Amino acid sequence: MSNLHGRDREWASVLRFLSAPGGLLAIDGPPCSGKTLLLHEAVRAARDRGYSVVLVAGEHLAGSADVARALERVGVDRGARPLIAVDQAHRDPASVLALLSGLGEHRVTVLLALSGAFAGAEVRRAVAAAGEVLLLGPVADDVVEALVRAQLDAAPTAELAALTAAAGGNPRLVAELVAGLREEGQLEVRDGVARLHGGWLPQRVTALVRGQADSLSAKATQVLRVAAVIGRSFRLADVATMVGETTGALLLAVDELLASGLVVCVDERLGFASALVWRAVVESMPASVLHALRHDAAVLRTALGDVPRVEGAPCAGEQPAGDADRDRVAVRGVRALAAGGRLGSAIALARDSLAGRVYAGGAAELRVVLAGILLADGRPADAVTELEHALVTTGVPGPLRRLAAAGRLLSLYFAGGSRAGAHALSVLTSRDREPSDADVVMAATVHSCLEWSSGNLAEGVYWGRESTRWEVDRPTAWWQSQSAVSFALKLSALGEFDDAERLVRDDRPVGEDPAGEGPAGGDPDEGSGGVPPDEAVTGGAPAARTIARARVLTQAGRLGPAGVAARAGLAEACDRGLRLLVPLASTVLATVAVLRGEVAAAAEHVRRYRGDLAAGEAVLHSGQYDWVELLVAHARAGPGRAVELAGRRVADADAARRMLVEEPGAAAWLVRLALTVGDSGLAADVVAAAEDLAADNPGFTAVSVAAGHARALLDRDVDGLLEVADRHRHPWARATANEDLAVLFDEAGRTERAAAHAALALGAFERMGADGEAQRLRRGPGRAGAGGAGVADWQRLSEPERDIARLVGAGLTNRQVARQLYLSPHTVNYHLRGIFRKLGISSRVELARLAHEQETSSV
Repeated sequence: MSNLHGRDREWASVLRFLSAPGGLLAIDGPPCSGKTLLLHEAVRAARDRGYSVVLVAGEHLAGSADVARALERVGVDRGARPLIAVDQAHRDPASVLALLSGLGEHRVTVLLALSGAFAGAEVRRAVAAAGEVLLLGPVADDVVEALVRAQLDAAPTAELAALTAAAGGNPRLVAELVAGLREEGQLEVRDGVARLHGGWLPQRVTALVRGQADSLSAKATQVLRVAAVIGRSFRLADVATMVGETTGALLLAVDELLASGLVVCVDERLGFASALVWRAVVESMPASVLHALRHDAAVLRTALGDVPRVEGAPCAGEQPAGDADRDRVAVRGVRALAAGGRLGSAIALARDSLAGRVYAGGAAELRVVLAGILLADGRPADAVTELEHALVTTGVPGPLRRLAAAGRLLSLYFAGGSRAGAHALSVLTSRDREPSDADVVMAATVHSCLEWSSGNLAEGVYWGRESTRWEVDRPTAWWQSQSAVSFALKLSALGEFDDAERLVRDDRPVGEDPAGEGPAGGDPDEGSGGVPPDEAVTGGAPAARTIARARVLTQAGRLGPAGVAARAGLAEACDRGLRLLVPLASTVLATVAVLRGEVAAAAEHVRRYRGDLAAGEAVLHSGQYDWVELLVAHARAGPGRAVELAGRRVADADAARRMLVEEPGAAAWLVRLALTVGDSGLAADVVAAAEDLAADNPGFTAVSVAAGHARALLDRDVDGLLEVADRHRHPWARATANEDLAVLFDEAGRTERAAAHAALALGAFERMGADGEAQRLRRGPGRAGAGGAGVADWQRLSEPERDIARLVGAGLTNRQVARQLYLSPHTVNYHLRGIFRKLGISSRVELARLAHEQETSSV
């Protein structure tokens, strides 16, 4: 079992199946999901239990003499215990159907490992009718980390963990990635820590993915490669356009790709199963082919008339009227492709145009547009290079030069370089500020963000407000929305929800000053100096604002509208190729899901945004990534795993500060978590960090109340909690403060006060739409009703679960329980997690209390 990381539930099902001879168990999963490994482990366990095993590959099933003899033997020997195990059973669907049709005549045990999507609908129906189907999905991030630790005998650094998380929970892909990194000298293991050196994808990974792609039909392979050029996620219509076919003509190829597991459905789009699969497909293509595909996309776009027609511009085949017209067509063509989400084609067209004869002003404008596309695609270093070229070009109009300088500042900030802060401060102090200077506005924005992240909230708020008050001259770019977006998120963290939402509301016209002081100036069709506005503003900026608004709505306790806005913003960002924005939208969806109790959905969002972050160079800096991961880890694996993750986050002063600043309920939640497992050191560290933040920022109610809540919780101070409960501006934090009061009053035997505060918390959760939180609270202290805590929930347990609960409650270990009930420890562990979930508890101590209450109440 040591190799089956994260498959405890599946292994328990296998052992349960083997405990009763006869029947069928099918292990169904996409290629490389670990079904063959699980099958072979099951075969070994079956042999240990006295089975006579026949193991055969799917393509050899029809002519297998061993299978025939096993079936004959069971017909004459009633004591025989044959087990027929078929690996890759989907390779011969007809033989599988024949085998299943004869099972009724023989008391034989059958194990199948197959990819049901390849086997076909008839086989899937037959398997489901004949026995049990065990579906293999991706494993969780903590399992991936455990797999890496086992493979390297060392703990991975955060950078290595992020890269392995980009495998999307595919165990085989993780194993090949780690092995390849080690073989190619990209890993250094020292003092029990594995560090990543280099950044290229190992040949093992590209070979694995290429092998899967090569097994596809020619049409499916073509669709896969063209889709990879478009991006991590893509619309089928765009692929159809690039290959010159109708969407309907590609449906069979798409079905094949979905069956392969290389591609998955992502809402209304298709996407690669993980960031590593996407990178591997792209990197497996020769550079010349990759370039040709991108170039063909640009040519196809022109042939289909996607480039907006410029008044007086030459038609295809005509002699250009002049360099300026020709270059304007190129610039608008690149913008149109970017606005439609075709970033690869836009980049190819821009670079092809720059390689030709472009006049100075046109080249600078083209580089600014190209830099915006590169930034959207998560490539800030490349964006800086293009913008620096634009800044040294002579004859560039002042507004365009200032826009290039602004873009360079923001790109430096996203690239994480130290130059961004010094340069922003230099711009703000070296010359007089003009209200239309784009570089000054962006300098204020970047300086605001850096000060905020450093815990200097007053400076962050001052410069954030200044950046949204100044008007910006033309031309404009989608990324200039960062000024309004970043300031709105700061106001939201401080509980100023109305002002925050006003900055990112959906109905503000493009070009309007975020502070509501009028239009940004300039002709709507032409910018200053004759430069046309960036068409991506009409799509990119609203997408950024919508995602930010979703975050504001979440903190304001309006989960329903928040989810709607997040999904809309995510779809818009994916359609337009704004990869930079996608992780932030995913954090909102994950937060909404976990508060509603939809833990599996929340975990999937976390898995995807961790993969997205690992695949990109640029990150919209946020403490939300770590915060949401902690919530999901607690909901999935309990406080032990959450404390382990929290300890790492709190040890990183910068990460801890970002989390405490952005989520006012985080400090108290972390203290509550630490106290649950008895980690007083972690609880004290969190309180100290929260109090330091409050002391450094007097006058900010959100941080002072958060620190007071954490301190009162640590000290079990009822009066302190009563003082802060009504001062929390964030509904979720206020609800949890009342929940904490309910617990303390319950412990003191003051049941009426406990019930009153539990009712306040419950009402707040219900108004938010936080069904998961409400359900958890209904099982907690202070609830009304006869029978005491846990009586109704105890009745939800099955009889085997009650047996396990009583033994664990009596102090037995999982291994001792397993011996008592003739089960495996893995099966006990599996049932125990279900028991904790049904009872709404998270520790063996709580289980012991409930088990004792049930015994005494039944006497």
